[in-house]
Parts: sequence; structure tokens; C-alpha cells
Amino acid sequence: MRVSSLKLDIGSTAKAIERHKDFECCIRTHYQILLGPYSKRPFFYKSTLKHSRLMVSFALLSEYFSKPTALLCDVKALCVARRYCSRNSLESIFMLFRALGFMAIDAHPEDGRFRVYAPSDEACREVRLMLTSITDSLALMCPEKDLFRKMRKMEDRAFLSLYFKGFAQILADDLMVDVLQPDCYWLVKKDAGHLLMLAIYNDAFAPENGRVTFKSSSYLALAQQLSVSKTHVIRMVREGVQKGYFKVHPKKQLEVLPAFVRLVRRFMAFSFAVGLHAVERGQRDAC
Repeated sequence: MRVSSLKLDIGSTAKAIERHKDFECCIRTHYQILLGPYSKRPFFYKSTLKHSRLMVSFALLSEYFSKPTALLCDVKALCVARRYCSRNSLESIFMLFRALGFMAIDAHPEDGRFRVYAPSDEACREVRLMLTSITDSLALMCPEKDLFRKMRKMEDRAFLSLYFKGFAQILADDLMVDVLQPDCYWLVKKDAGHLLMLAIYNDAFAPENGRVTFKSSSYLALAQQLSVSKTHVIRMVREGVQKGYFKVHPKKQLEVLPAFVRLVRRFMAFSFAVGLHAVERGQRDAC
């Protein structure tokens, strides 16, 4: 009952958020905030923000902030069971995080068979910055919930502890986008898919466009903004055309169809709803 209740709560919250008058503004703000750290490490983040790899990062943080001792083997077992990554890919990800100074890994002080880990201060700063794309929007859309405004004054680790203690419960119940929003998965599983999806949506609905639903930027401009190839953008558009999300007109004008609009809005409403429940459950856990 707990899983089904949480699933219903997230769904109900997502519907309420999608109706909020500031929802559209928050989608644009979410994109701009994420673009900040992304633009500094584009070749790292275009892969790291793929859904499967993002879930590895969130599993690491959830385990670390919700358990007395964070074991790499437990994170690995979860990620392999969920098919986020293979064991070899996980080891490569862990090595990359260590090389970038994002994570320290050591032997367990009482049992050398296990490895423990901890995120670095730099990693906490970057993750916290990205999560403000969620929490700042919730502060705007949920002014009655003072906690989101208070989070702006928290230290990085206190902020992440609050968020990931709650997120760990949602992750344990497997209430992620690939399960609850499977029609979005074809986008967010790609390199830079999350941001590319939003870039096309925001470009088509830029205020100066008068909501004409046509993308105004070229494929090359979008590709350069997100440090992916033009071919990568074109392939995604072709797949979207086949799925009924886009229509390509003469001179390669791309029309965003209502199905794509609904998909993006559902995805973002779900993302904000998960953030809200993560923070509120994290607060209850701390209390």
C-alpha cells in the first residue's frame, strides 16, 4: 500500500503543478539553471545527465545520505538490478568520479572486503546547484511551503542530506521516470537528451515567437549550445517525427506538435513533483 500511495501522491502533485500559473516560467528557469554547470563541463554532463547515468549518481547520493555507512556494493547491486548500467560500466563511472575529484573511495574500516565512499565538497556544490533548478521552482509554485525558501540558506551537505534522504525512499520504490513516464524515456536516455528536449520546447515557445510552435533556431545552433553533433539532433528529430511528436516542413522548419508539448509538460511536472515529495519526506525523516 505504501508504494501505491506514494505513486498516487506524486501523480496528484504533478497534475496540480502542471496547472500552476508559473509552471511555464519554471520550465524555462529549470533549463537555464542546468545550462550553467553543463556549459562548463559539456562533455561530462551530456553523458552524466542521461537517465541511466543520472540514476547512478542519485543512487550514490541516496545511499550516502540515508545510511550510516555507504557501501559501493549496495549501490552497484541496485543499479545492476534496475539495468541502469552493467557492472563494468559502473566501475568506469566510479573511476571517472574519482579522477575528477568528485568522490573518495576507501576500504571499509572494519571489513576490508567492502568499499565505502563519500562525495567531495566540489561534487556537493555542483549537485546542489543543479537541484536548485527544482527547489527554486517549488519555492515559487508552493509559497505556502516555507521549507523551500529555507533551503536556499542551507550548507551544501545539509541541503543534499534533506533532499536525498527523501529521494532514497522514492528510489527504493522505483518510482522513476522510466517506470512512471515511459513515453519520455526515448528522449532522456540519449546524450544531452533532457536538455535537448527542453531546448526544442523552449525554442518553439519563446515569448518572442508568439507561441507559433515552430522551432526558430537551426539544428546546428542547438547542437553547438549543448556540445553535441548536428547529426545527433537530426536523429532525435527523425525519431520524434516517427513517434508523432514533430512535423518537418519545407526548408527544414520543425513544428512542435501537441503530443510533444504534453510529453514535456508531463515530464517536468513529474520532475517537480518528485522533488517536492523528496524534500518533504526528507524533512519528516530528519524530524
